[in-house]
Amino acid sequence: MSPELEIFRRSPSDKPKCKTPVVFVHGAFTGAWCWNEHFLTWFADQGFETISFSLRGHGGSGGRELRSLASIDDYVEDLETVVDTLCQKPILIGHSMGGYIIQKYLEKHKATAAVLMASVPPEGLLASNTMMAMAQPDLYLQMFWLQAIGPHTLLRDRLGRAMLSPDIAEDEGMIYFGRLETESHRALMDMMGGNPVFLSQTDLPPMLAIGARNDEIIQSEVVNHTARRLRADCVLLYNIAHAMMLDANWEKAASSIVEWLEKHVIEKQDNTTKKSAA
Repeated sequence: MSPELEIFRRSPSDKPKCKTPVVFVHGAFTGAWCWNEHFLTWFADQGFETISFSLRGHGGSGGRELRSLASIDDYVEDLETVVDTLCQKPILIGHSMGGYIIQKYLEKHKATAAVLMASVPPEGLLASNTMMAMAQPDLYLQMFWLQAIGPHTLLRDRLGRAMLSPDIAEDEGMIYFGRLETESHRALMDMMGGNPVFLSQTDLPPMLAIGARNDEIIQSEVVNHTARRLRADCVLLYNIAHAMMLDANWEKAASSIVEWLEKHVIEKQDNTTKKSAA
């Protein structure tokens, strides 16, 4: 059973563009706050009912004392708890580990659509971590220390450059960095092969894999692989880093997602409505 979860909601101020609510799933080391900075309100302003929540042990959710023991399946249970309040199949948008949680959720549940942002691939982190260790050993080491000691000042320069583009204001980027927290050891092990994704390509919702061309954490090759593996559409963006929803160019990512949703969700809903009225 999920502990009490921190949940945020925003509703469109005008007539909704989409009948289906959007649920945002955050990645490792963060909380619902990463969506609340830009995406939650912006998507509501575009006509979407939006929900973000903090996984157990993160942000303002309960379970902090047991966070290091939380599994990916526990996080899927948290997502199930949120979706159960909606009474309909949502649009799921997940970043990094959040994308992996969505993939695990889809093993047993349906969704209207799914967007995987710089997502951990179905096979887990082994390939991306190996690429990082070979190409950016300093970043690989600092990711280890982030998990070991949290967002220490000594880690901010290199990790900051991997997570956010250089053109984001340094003080703003450092505020974001200071809000990071250590992740569940068990969840990280699950993503290293302990709990791989098993999805049938024939029974998936419309999916989009979106990434950053110069992402050093989830490389563009990994995003392309995820798209091929899940038969998803693929978009790779320039001038944006791994933490796409917090980056200076966050609106480029948000606009790309809405453009895709308009084609694969909203147009289909409109056509269905027209046929019903005919």
